[in-house]
Amino acid sequence: MDDPRLPRLVYMVLFLANLMIMAYYYPQMPQRMASHFAADGHVNGWQSREAFFILMFLVSSASAVVCFLAPRQIAAKANARINLPNREYWLAPERREATMRLISATMAWFGSCLLFVLISGTVLALRANLGPGCRFNSQAMLVVLAGFLASLIGLMIGLVRHFHRVPPGA
Repeated sequence: MDDPRLPRLVYMVLFLANLMIMAYYYPQMPQRMASHFAADGHVNGWQSREAFFILMFLVSSASAVVCFLAPRQIAAKANARINLPNREYWLAPERREATMRLISATMAWFGSCLLFVLISGTVLALRANLGPGCRFNSQAMLVVLAGFLASLIGLMIGLVRHFHRVPPGA
């Protein structure tokens, strides 16, 4: 779990899939798209096709900040500015690099999960625009959000457990 290469690769695959999804759906969408939906799935906001796709691209691209920029900013901070349990142990010179790798990997998994949620919401909105009555599948989105919440809890528990453990005698 402490190697950020796999979650970064997952993120990049998801991002490329997102671009392909957008390219596939763009020509099929009406000029005026349903872009916002109430909890029951009914449309309550509209947007031009161009604005919808630009916004979705920008929002999904912003998730890269979590994956790639935030871990570098954390690693660049002085140890005293990083809030970790057992900070002195985990940020000691001989362990700092491994600690930053773990934080980077965790952030990359979080970014990948976040991007998956964004892609899922976008696809559900695109499908709603193709269907009769432009109805958003809120139940499917709730399942995605529940999975995201479970993943987030798992990542947080993993981090807390890792950083609260200090080998005896250390």
